[in-house]
Amino acid sequence: MDCDALRDDQWERLKDLVPGGRRGKRGPRANNRRFLDALLWMARSGGRWRDLPARLGDHNAVKRRYYRWIEMGVLDLMFEALAREADLEWLMIDSTIVRAHQHAAGARKLKGGRMPRAWAGLAAD
Repeated sequence: MDCDALRDDQWERLKDLVPGGRRGKRGPRANNRRFLDALLWMARSGGRWRDLPARLGDHNAVKRRYYRWIEMGVLDLMFEALAREADLEWLMIDSTIVRAHQHAAGARKLKGGRMPRAWAGLAAD
């Protein structure tokens, strides 16, 4: 299974939100699922348009379509629809994930620095 591709259940949620490409004389004119897979690949990899793998389509066509969808507001509508149906079962934050800075735990700021006055008095006794 390709980790950059949408699963079938994810595509079912999104397919009604994408414009066009459903009908043509010989079937769909555009592969919307492959286009969304290309956008996911770009978001995950942080690569340039030219680095897009050939299996995800021509990088120029994907780039043009991406900017066209932004102008039409398609991506905004998709994000709004997905935010309404948020599935937060995967979200879990606990102390094993969140790390505090060493100074937040009361560690000395300077290694080998001077002792606080209260401790210096106890050490002398």
